[in-house]
Amino acid sequence: MTYSISDCSTVLAVWTPATIRLLSMLIILTVGIISGHLATGKFRVPERFAKKIMTTVLICFNWPIALLVIWKMNLTPQVIWLPITGVLILFATTALSTVLFNYIKLDPTTRLTLILAAALSNLGYTGGAFVCYALFGSAGLAMANIYPVFWLIAVYLIFFPLLKIQKLRMSEQNHTFALKHLLDFRFLVLPAIIAAIALNLTGVRFPQFVLRLHIIDVFVYIASSLSFFAIGMRVNFSRLKDYINLYFPLCLVKFIITPVLAVLIIYLVRLTGQNPSGLIQNVIIVLSAAPSAVLMVTMSNVFDLDGPLASALWIVTTAIFAIVVVPVLFFVYT
Repeated sequence: MTYSISDCSTVLAVWTPATIRLLSMLIILTVGIISGHLATGKFRVPERFAKKIMTTVLICFNWPIALLVIWKMNLTPQVIWLPITGVLILFATTALSTVLFNYIKLDPTTRLTLILAAALSNLGYTGGAFVCYALFGSAGLAMANIYPVFWLIAVYLIFFPLLKIQKLRMSEQNHTFALKHLLDFRFLVLPAIIAAIALNLTGVRFPQFVLRLHIIDVFVYIASSLSFFAIGMRVNFSRLKDYINLYFPLCLVKFIITPVLAVLIIYLVRLTGQNPSGLIQNVIIVLSAAPSAVLMVTMSNVFDLDGPLASALWIVTTAIFAIVVVPVLFFVYT
């Protein structure tokens, strides 16, 4: 059997940076979860180290990633609807899931964990962003990177302080929240986001060595490896069946209600006379159907919510996304 130059070109074309990132992330995900599971199961490493690891990720990696990613964004009048829609969907989903889960008899930490799982989505290379690339090419991938800009700001400026307040209220000391609590090292991402926006708007040139040395990718891979390892430490596959009654309402929110909200918001935007391009609308809908975020698991562990439940919800929604939702998206858009 012989191969032509065109055959080789086709094979090489598949190995784009996005494809390499996805495959690398899937490997890191699998190895990290299995390693973390073995660490607690076979080597008896205490589960409490999962919280320490995820706190380390927040302190050492999340803020430089947020700083660099937001700094290098190039927002135009047309694509501004991506981050606006993203944050509107975040708030709407949070409100609806809060109402929905209030009808289920749950303790406060379990309810908060479910709300986070419903509201926070995996918008990165192992979730919605790669599907956008596979369906719409590099333009779709670029727009998928713009979508979570305001989303991230809302998570770190609103969700983190609220969870801090909840943690203080539930503590034995029953502290009240004060401005000084924002000096917590876990909130370093807040000034990082503010600095990134200032650098972006004032036109300060983004350092090219960051791109040349792939520093953002390196930070993302390290942070992801540690996060997946910590998730694996809190995952007990035999306990997945303990949360079966919670999977259906969560999946209802993630994969049905949230995409419907996305379509409704797009419709309302068009009623105002604005007309986002078809590609922007498609990217919004795809990202609205993404599974629960790794950040949700991190926040659940750091703020003493239900860490094992968060890990289980992340695994189940990711599996359903890959097995059911992605094929449906490909059927609709191809």
